[in-house]
This record gives sequence, structure tokens and C-alpha cells, in this order.
Amino acid sequence: MREHNIQGISGSSRYYFVNGMRGHSAISNITRLEGDVYLIERTKDRPDLRVLIADIYIAGEADIIEILNNHPDIDCIVLVGFYNRYSYAAKEYATMSNVGLYDNREFWGAVNCTGPLFLKYKKKE
Repeated sequence: MREHNIQGISGSSRYYFVNGMRGHSAISNITRLEGDVYLIERTKDRPDLRVLIADIYIAGEADIIEILNNHPDIDCIVLVGFYNRYSYAAKEYATMSNVGLYDNREFWGAVNCTGPLFLKYKKKE
């Protein structure tokens, strides 16, 4: 990935994400598959999700293209750092690629959704 814009996932960010997801009412199980890719099994017949967590300060379209080239089978990307954000172009590219793109707080709501509502989920202000 673009070295100037991505950090390795800190242990505390990974711990917060995994343990938070374990306690989420829409999630029945979370399993680390490889690297920073997780399988999230959801409740109420919602489909499973393959999630890549990343620590990118400001994710741009080029970051999303690179991630999807390296991980074509993921369903979404979650930016786990507290200050991490994404550009409008990054969100649009991910959505056009049928991949959700969220900051950590948005994903807490998005994980409840399926289909187009999942892809276009935005946290209420």
C-alpha cells in the first residue's frame, strides 16, 4: 500500500475493533482470516462479511484501488484509526465496486444493514 499514507494496525486498534464487534448485537462471530481480513458472521440471516481493517489517515481513491487489487473478495473496508477518514472519490469508487467503505464509527451502524443500505450507509449527524 502507499507507504506515506498507511500505518500498520496498532494492537490497540485491532483489539478495539475485534472486541467491539464481538459485543455487537448484529454479530454472532468474528474470525481473523489472514493479515487484517476478518470474517464477520451476522445475526438475523444477514449475509457474512469479509472485512479488511486499515489504518489510513485519509483514504483516497488510489488507496481503495490498491486494496481491492490485493483483496478482490472483500465486502468492506473499515478505517480503524480514530482520526481516519476517506475522500468522496474513495467512497464513490468503493461503492461502484460493490464494497462498503466506513470509518470505525460508521461501521457500527452499517453492520446492521444489507444490500444498498449497507453500501451507502452514513452515520447520522
